Amino acid sequence: MIDAASLMTLQAYSLHRHEHRRKLAAHRRQRTLSLGPQMRLQFEDELTVRHQIQEVLWMDRRADDADAVGEEIATYAHLVPDGGQWTATLMIELPDAAERQYWMPILNEAVQEVYVELPGHARVAASVNDDLPCQHRGRDSGVHFLRFRFDTGHRERLQRDGEALLGCTHHRYHWRRTIPRGTLASLLRDLVQPRPAPRPCPP
Repeated sequence: MIDAASLMTLQAYSLHRHEHRRKLAAHRRQRTLSLGPQMRLQFEDELTVRHQIQEVLWMDRRADDADAVGEEIATYAHLVPDGGQWTATLMIELPDAAERQYWMPILNEAVQEVYVELPGHARVAASVNDDLPCQHRGRDSGVHFLRFRFDTGHRERLQRDGEALLGCTHHRYHWRRTIPRGTLASLLRDLVQPRPAPRPCPP
């Protein structure tokens, strides 16, 4: 659980920031997957979200400001998986301006058709941008927030078989890949006894 008491002070984080960033980089690599040439998914967990909050507070030099800490927790903490789902930040990578103008609307449509598939089970479609205020949903963006919600059968199958696929069914961006075992092992740790997730900040 991420709360103000569990975060490091500005001084403490400054002393250990380099070590934290090094460990976090390896952790993120294990939980990052490319889907085709233009989509990259970073699966979030308490460690990645906690680091994001600490980094924002460190850069703004506000880690010792109680109001600022509460604001950043409200902004990010709800991205921590609640035990019954995976959460991911999906980034659309289009460095070329001309390609970006053409492909961005298409890829924003394609994000809506990303899924996880377990052998012998129906696909689990991503729920997209539930964490954004209503006025920001439906806009073209290079960053999207995905949730894959699993029922008890899905979780048991994943724990037993250790096999899953990530894919997209959009006709202009039809990609499919196996989730590597190392990544899947890390993601399986997110599927623990469900607990209530912190609510996102109000719109």
